[in-house]
Amino acid sequence: MPPRLVHLVRHAQGYHNINWQFRLRDPILTDLGHSQCQTLASTFPHHDSITHIICSPLKRTIQTTLESFHPTITRLVSENKEFKIRMDPYFQEIGEWECDIGSTIPEVQEFLSNVANGEEDGVKVNTPPGYEHHTRLDFSQVETLSPEWPGKVGIFAATNVEERGAYARNFLFDNFKEDEEVVIVSHGGYLHVLSEDWDNYDELNGTAWLNTERRSFVVKKNAEGKVKLEETEESIKNRWVHSEDTDSGTERRETEVAGHHGSSKN
Repeated sequence: MPPRLVHLVRHAQGYHNINWQFRLRDPILTDLGHSQCQTLASTFPHHDSITHIICSPLKRTIQTTLESFHPTITRLVSENKEFKIRMDPYFQEIGEWECDIGSTIPEVQEFLSNVANGEEDGVKVNTPPGYEHHTRLDFSQVETLSPEWPGKVGIFAATNVEERGAYARNFLFDNFKEDEEVVIVSHGGYLHVLSEDWDNYDELNGTAWLNTERRSFVVKKNAEGKVKLEETEESIKNRWVHSEDTDSGTERRETEVAGHHGSSKN
């Protein structure tokens, strides 16, 4: 059987990534962010093999998903008219700053509907490919797993992020078959926790992940029975090839809140 594969992707540049604007509530993508998504859409090599898509329920990750993986989504919808993209709060960012707190589900749905119709915050825009699939977003997990959404309480509090990461790894192992392949769009700080990989961690930026960077992992259990993510050789070889660096100061604050400031973990 082929390995159980997951492709972890950091969102494209949001407005909070510019000049430390961490007090922006649930920021959307910048023009550069949209361009980064176009690049990822054209260079991602696994559009034909992905079987599932999981996304943090914040606007910037949703936009990155729709704009970067619309070829994948289009194929999956053609194969299964009931296909949905799983919105999952277990993959949201660590911090409790305004930029890391999501919007209500109706607010997100209204925003996406407006963008699909060529309007963003009251301004006419050219809608990028992908927003025709915005009705494919499944928010049922947000409603059931985090009824207090978008509040950061319980396991979703920054202080409990290690527990949340372990839960997410177990979920990936328990709920997907070995012949299934998953894309997960998440955040720079949390992806270190999820992968348990702190190599090259940048204390200044709070993450070693670039915007729209993609890394691929095999989900497996170690000798002690703990679920681990093991990066593939292809992924290690191609790190940063198709990613663009940005100012990521908010992620530094996020990892500080979780107690990882100045640390490097393997």
